[in-house]
Amino acid sequence: MIGSVTIHPLVFLAVFVLILIKGLMEFYGFFRDTEHKPMAIPGIAFGIILFVLFFLVNYLNLSGKIFLLLPVMALILFSMPMFGKKADTLLPLGVTFLGILYVAIPVSLMNGLVFHPYKEGFDYQVALFLFAIIWLNDTGAYITGVLIGRHKMFPRISPKKTWEGLAGGLAFSLLASWLIRPLVPDIPANWAWLLTLAIILAGTLGDLVESAFKRAAGLKDSGKFMPGHGGLLDRFDSFLFAVVAVYVLIYIQ
Repeated sequence: MIGSVTIHPLVFLAVFVLILIKGLMEFYGFFRDTEHKPMAIPGIAFGIILFVLFFLVNYLNLSGKIFLLLPVMALILFSMPMFGKKADTLLPLGVTFLGILYVAIPVSLMNGLVFHPYKEGFDYQVALFLFAIIWLNDTGAYITGVLIGRHKMFPRISPKKTWEGLAGGLAFSLLASWLIRPLVPDIPANWAWLLTLAIILAGTLGDLVESAFKRAAGLKDSGKFMPGHGGLLDRFDSFLFAVVAVYVLIYIQ
């Protein structure tokens, strides 16, 4: 992950397209055995094109008019169920677009965090800050939750998450924000604390939302991508919500 935002833009492109593909595959897998089986291949294709368009606009400084392709693609995707055999096409189509909203759009917004957030060109600072806060928050929440966690946050959705864990994650993240400051000098100090808080709150919400999806699908893990850790979405659930929060805050400064 660190290499993808520090080595070269094309490495970033390759790594995050793979993350997008695997993430959508796992999300659509939640509904594989239901009557609302999504159109996985068109959904993944739409997601890839969305990400690549974001990348090209930023990497090659193309005109934003290229995004006019997206409504055309959406119309094509909406019309595809008419050629299928199922009578009920609305819900499968809705699930397909939900995957794009949940996975493809947040991953695509990463382009706005590695290109031109504070200076021209490909820059690792915001992405590295985002990664560090998410990873330290997860670590702090886990350690604190195991040691002193007593009060459950949302036991119906995620029985292991506690308010003590949330507080521990916040403490670790604030420490990480302070320690990483020399590596991200372009991020204003006052905004770094606000970004940290936004990443923690949005990331925690993202974790709970993914847990709700898995519980609805009757699954413990989103996949088997990382033995002992579950699927890719189990590792990126916090990231998907946090990247949106950071993107919004960066561009309203």
